[in-house]
Amino acid sequence: MTKKQVGDSVLMGYLSRKHELKEKINILINKYHTDLQTFEAQLENSSVENFEAWEDLIEWKAYDQFLLELEIQITDIRNGNFQMAD
Repeated sequence: MTKKQVGDSVLMGYLSRKHELKEKINILINKYHTDLQTFEAQLENSSVENFEAWEDLIEWKAYDQFLLELEIQITDIRNGNFQMAD
């Protein structure tokens, strides 16, 4: 396999994962009718404990971080910035 073929294959997997993460984030956006930053601020300022919402916040922040990291990896692959094992 050529480096381009390997890159294309890895890129397809990354793009698929990106789509999955965006779907999960969109589910949370629709559930709470807000974005991550606003949702986090609302939870931190709330006097009522909502364990489900806090769990969703933890997941949402993780999805957001994974998505950012994935975007960097996608950019690297598209630019050919990766190494193949010998």
